Amino acid sequence: MENLAIDPRIAIGGSGEVSGGRAEDREALKQVCQDFEAVFINTLFKQMRKTIPDQGYLEHGMGMEMFEELMDTEVARDMAQKGGFGLGRLLYEQMQDL
Repeated sequence: MENLAIDPRIAIGGSGEVSGGRAEDREALKQVCQDFEAVFINTLFKQMRKTIPDQGYLEHGMGMEMFEELMDTEVARDMAQKGGFGLGRLLYEQMQDL
């Protein structure tokens, strides 16, 4: 399998001038990295929930599933905003030098 590296300059807008670019570009990059971390954390939550057996204490219907998904999404966003696992910060630090 060949190495399929993604060029972040394309995702940022083509110029790649993030480190010397405008403050808005750096802030947008930071937000994208934070959003990526939130999606990653949310995916972890979903996978962890699959490992929990259904105990039957509470009815587990469509409403409960929707509540859990919404709660996981908001908790993941909040975690990422507060620093999370540090993945967003590391991505930002690496990508701002490109």
